[in-house]
Amino acid sequence: MTFERGTQSAVLLSALALTVFAGCRKTDDEDGQIGAAVGEVMSGVDESTQGGTTTAMLPVFPIHRLPDQLKAPAWKRAADALLPSAYAAACGDTAFSACANGVRTRTFSDCTVGLATVSGQTSLTFSSAPACVFLTAGDSVTRMADLTVTGLYGGSLAISSPGGGQTLTKTATGFEYTVPGMERILTGAGGHELFDVSTKTTVPIEITGSSRADLVIVSGTLEVTHHLAGYTVDLSPNNLTWNGTCNCAVSGSLSGTVTGGKHDGKMATVTITGCGEADVDIDGQTSQVTLDRCTSI
Repeated sequence: MTFERGTQSAVLLSALALTVFAGCRKTDDEDGQIGAAVGEVMSGVDESTQGGTTTAMLPVFPIHRLPDQLKAPAWKRAADALLPSAYAAACGDTAFSACANGVRTRTFSDCTVGLATVSGQTSLTFSSAPACVFLTAGDSVTRMADLTVTGLYGGSLAISSPGGGQTLTKTATGFEYTVPGMERILTGAGGHELFDVSTKTTVPIEITGSSRADLVIVSGTLEVTHHLAGYTVDLSPNNLTWNGTCNCAVSGSLSGTVTGGKHDGKMATVTITGCGEADVDIDGQTSQVTLDRCTSI
């Protein structure tokens, strides 16, 4: 993901989206959602730290890939691939409002990303009101989201901040990242909920470094709750390390214990194997996943 040209970023994870696609082996729902949360955290951390001296900007596109359930039929996607210019990503033209008393807002009015439409808004609230800057230790910015991504053939992905969104705080050695609460709900064309996943930090995520050349997530706990599957997993990072060529960590791992669901009491481990690639292991069963928001830069 990229920021608007000429700006420097200072913000948090984007809660957008979201999807993990299977690698060589089959990825079940629990593996995929755990992997999705990890990719979201890492790419958001990267977005939060690029520049970091003036104002923060969200990525140009609210999403990169639609969940499979919101995609057009295969024949339609094939035709679209031949004529990509027919579906301009108009959401990329949507900018943040000017700073007003420490708040900037970005509103999406049924703009398009590929074959999907996006409506709703996100807001950035800076502790340094009224200037909207992120310069010194102690400065923070909080992102709230209320967005709906709707597929061409029905179905929607709702992204909200019921627990208080996400906050990034500048520290003397790097950054502290907290998630009071975010939620993603995918609903099929028939109105049936397909997943309802919320994330929050139970221990703040501590990050050393200042750019993607030297970022390391060294501690903290991210709680992922899959409400429909009835499980929660608390993931703690172990030296998630950037190398300057990817917007996510390219090595390191996270691990924790699953509570509830079919894997209750089992250990879950996410091992980063490369840029945007990871192995999710639950009780000795490993799935390869591709992290949607992680890409080479």
